Amino acid sequence: METGKRQHLQDIYATDQTLKDDYTPQVANEIVEERKREVRRHQFIGFVLGMTILLLAVGLVYVVVREYIQIQKASTSPTPITQEYIPRYSLPTEAQWVMDFNRDYADPKWNEEGERPFNSNWLKKAAFNIILAEQASETENYSEAAEHYENALEIVPDLEGVKVPLSIAYFKLKQYDKALKLMDGASDVDLTFDILNNLGAACINAKLYDRGEEYLLRALALKPAYTEALRNLGMLYRKTDNEEGAIKAYEQYLDQRPRDTDTRHNFALYLTKIGNWEFAGEQLRLLTEEISDEATLYSLLARVEMKLGNDKAAIAAFQRASQLSDPQRALDWMNESEFDRLRQDEDFQALIKHVETR
Repeated sequence: METGKRQHLQDIYATDQTLKDDYTPQVANEIVEERKREVRRHQFIGFVLGMTILLLAVGLVYVVVREYIQIQKASTSPTPITQEYIPRYSLPTEAQWVMDFNRDYADPKWNEEGERPFNSNWLKKAAFNIILAEQASETENYSEAAEHYENALEIVPDLEGVKVPLSIAYFKLKQYDKALKLMDGASDVDLTFDILNNLGAACINAKLYDRGEEYLLRALALKPAYTEALRNLGMLYRKTDNEEGAIKAYEQYLDQRPRDTDTRHNFALYLTKIGNWEFAGEQLRLLTEEISDEATLYSLLARVEMKLGNDKAAIAAFQRASQLSDPQRALDWMNESEFDRLRQDEDFQALIKHVETR
């Protein structure tokens, strides 16, 4: 073989000495350690960068949330400490000027030098108090309403249209002496039929029946068919044992409000209490035409029919009551001593057996 070719073949199969040195045990260990150190460096750098990004993200979220909360607080008008918020839409147009003043404007005091000022500013202060009083009354804050009405009268003592609502506020606060004293000097112009009715109802609650009757009768004189006053008058006569007056008032009321089942029920109970069985029966029959699924009504009707001597009607009412009630309750009704007269009736005995087998 030629010398050149032989040299070429030797070169092909020869091993590079530098690469061969890399795979010696000592050099290989150094390379492995170097690579481990490099991996650890990359891991540490990655961890530091990750934590930095996380902290930046948390800080950014905090800043955004804080700015959002501040914007929300800035966009919501806080309620002034010295003035309760009054929605403008809750005031009539002619009363909305009160929004330009704070509650200090309601103060009726002056320096007490000379006579009390009487000018447009003080009249406006009186009107300011009246508007605040009306707002308080609508929310049933009668203590605040009374305070503002008192301020208005302090400014203008003879101001009409203030004493009556102030007296009603006193009634609600159970300050009856103050209420009645104001009413003694109230103008007839201020006493409309609805105000008189409200005063009558307040007197009933205060057990001032004579004064309550006076107000209710005056309301009915102004409006004879005023149903609310008729109902209140019937209630007042019930409490004062005026049976004739109570029956008349309730009759007139129910003639106009025949579907008021609650009032008719109360009236029927009252009639049974005073022993007017005939009229109680009429009311209960009308009531069961409107309400056909109330067991106690039919039980009461059975009692009334039995008192009237209508045994068959009483048994029929008991039968309906038993259908609407549990068996034990129905038996309790039928076992009461007042129904002893019905026990010999075959229909009543059959009803009892039917209930016992349910």
